[in-house]
Amino acid sequence: MAKAKETADIPQAKILRVFQLIGLLKSGGRTVNQLAQQLDANARTIYRYFKLLEELGFMIDQDFHGKFFIHREEGENPEDRFSLEEVTMMRQLLQSGASGHPLQEAMLRKLSFHSEARDLPEQFLKMRVAKLFRTINEAIEGKKQILLKSYHSANSQEINDRLVEPFQFGEGFQSVLALDTKDKQSKYFKLERIGEVVVLDKPYKFEALHQKNATDMFGLSGRKQIWVSMRLSLKACMLLREEFPLSVKYIEKDNESEGKSYLFNGPVLHFKGIGRFVMGLADEITISSPPEFKQYIKDIIKQQKLV
Repeated sequence: MAKAKETADIPQAKILRVFQLIGLLKSGGRTVNQLAQQLDANARTIYRYFKLLEELGFMIDQDFHGKFFIHREEGENPEDRFSLEEVTMMRQLLQSGASGHPLQEAMLRKLSFHSEARDLPEQFLKMRVAKLFRTINEAIEGKKQILLKSYHSANSQEINDRLVEPFQFGEGFQSVLALDTKDKQSKYFKLERIGEVVVLDKPYKFEALHQKNATDMFGLSGRKQIWVSMRLSLKACMLLREEFPLSVKYIEKDNESEGKSYLFNGPVLHFKGIGRFVMGLADEITISSPPEFKQYIKDIIKQQKLV
């Protein structure tokens, strides 16, 4: 009996409420009771949404007054955008009072661009892929076969269902390495090309054919586990959580910095993956240990100067 997972069909009202919650948390601190009142929900639902947002990479924090908020990116000003409610009202005014006006269509387009609505497609994609990731990870842990419904193959340009045995995520966790039961070959399947994941009540049948490589949280393989410690700015911390979600459990607040920086201490199997991340945010990260990783970064900088 197949166990279907809700990945594509998310109630519209729930999606809207989640994005309204993002807007409220970004616009200033609020208590759980205040959020529940404004969203017409109960406290339990708000905490459930908090968990969902954190899984999607949002950093939810709490101030000394018990108010929750989302850290904004550097330079981001919520006053520069219309809220969803403001856009809805102006759309209604334009559609009812400016019918037939030559500028109506252009103004409606601009309203969507200069508002929170601009972020909806990207955030929805993250939400969908995150749910696929969790479902597939559950199947891997249970050693279950899954059905990838409506998978879009870039090679054949065909859309069909694939019966596979997932056993490992690829670099960056944007794909899954699985055995295709049809030709008994291990292949990478991109998460964003999967329509839906169905976990089957069928255990692995071809586990001996799984060609597995140990990978770290950055998706890189290697023979020896090395622990890396770094101090991160808020920006670096947010990007690390968003791009590499498995790093979350290795991040904690730096209590000595009054919430201005965070500490990362986690295992890697190769310096290449974490090195790329550090090089992209060199001014936002300070490496504490090990000395070998410090030297690795110095060598990369030296090579870049020679080019």
